Amino acid sequence: MSDIKNDRLCLTMLVSLLVFILLKPFLNDYRLGEFALLAVMYITFSSILLRLHGKGSFRWSSILVAIPAMFSLLVGLFHPIRPLVIVDYVLLMVFFGLTSTGLFIYLGKPGAITSGRIYASVSLYFMLSIVWFALYNVIEAIRPGSFLQTNVVPPMYVTHPGFFYFSLVTLTTTGYGDIVPVSPVARMFSALEGASGVLYIAITVARLVAAYQISASAQQ
Repeated sequence: MSDIKNDRLCLTMLVSLLVFILLKPFLNDYRLGEFALLAVMYITFSSILLRLHGKGSFRWSSILVAIPAMFSLLVGLFHPIRPLVIVDYVLLMVFFGLTSTGLFIYLGKPGAITSGRIYASVSLYFMLSIVWFALYNVIEAIRPGSFLQTNVVPPMYVTHPGFFYFSLVTLTTTGYGDIVPVSPVARMFSALEGASGVLYIAITVARLVAAYQISASAQQ
């Protein structure tokens, strides 16, 4: 596939993520809207991964996860019980974990640092926040009260809408302190997300530079 097509695919992926992030706060109270957004993202990302990497077991596995994930989300619209919520977010975490791995492999391939690779690296950063967001929802569903919102009187436990915000500020190590992990498991994973946000930048830059150097050496 040409670099121009790769660039367009990666840009489409980044735009899809940004649309999801920007619209999510407005759809928190409408599960049907959230389902529509996630369904579009599952389909978009699966098709992009297939075109970026060609056919293979790894790419098809993302589709195999996306199908039951969309079905589980649909059932959850009518039966929002705790076990189903856990399944929903586990599948979401697995799906975006797979897509993140696929993008990480793509970024490490030899070649010039094109705009498509930059788009993919930014997309991967946001995907990691979704993986952690899903994990926090699983933790809260299994052990309610694992996170506390402190900027309200009286303090209250965090609900689903707050976890994506918490994931983003933790990944970027901003840490406003208005949402606090209180259980040992929540604290440990929050610390790991902050560390992964710092390491991501260093590792991604190193991989991009290494891929470019390998490509340049091969052309000489």
